[in-house]
Amino acid sequence: MVLQKESSIKEANDQWINRVGHALRNLDDRSVLNRSSLARLSYVEKLARECYSSHILPRGLALREVLVECIDKVVNDLSEDAGLSRACRYLTLLKQGLSCQQISSELGLSREHVSRVYRLRALDLVTSAFLSIIKSRSANVSDSKSGN
Repeated sequence: MVLQKESSIKEANDQWINRVGHALRNLDDRSVLNRSSLARLSYVEKLARECYSSHILPRGLALREVLVECIDKVVNDLSEDAGLSRACRYLTLLKQGLSCQQISSELGLSREHVSRVYRLRALDLVTSAFLSIIKSRSANVSDSKSGN
């Protein structure tokens, strides 16, 4: 029974990592972000309504804002950590629009190594930050709705 529960938790975590990974790969494509299941989360939709309602593809813009905030949080909090500095550098370069191949050139490492090690580590960190932000801000959205 415990093994089944751990397995379902891992599957749910893998789904979040896959969704965030897809969004990060398309960070500069607002139309892809707008169609993402992450863009339908209550906090992202609220942000889209409040800040980007006059723009085309507002949920894509809102999701991009949240993802960039997550990247910035990870980089600011963890870039001094020797074990995570390359993952943070990966995220900084990704945010600038570089591909994995370009990032590997910048880091002086093979693309395969960057993809297998630093991309996965960075993705895990951003997913954790994303879930934390969404959870705390969605609670705020719920609190403000119940207060009306």
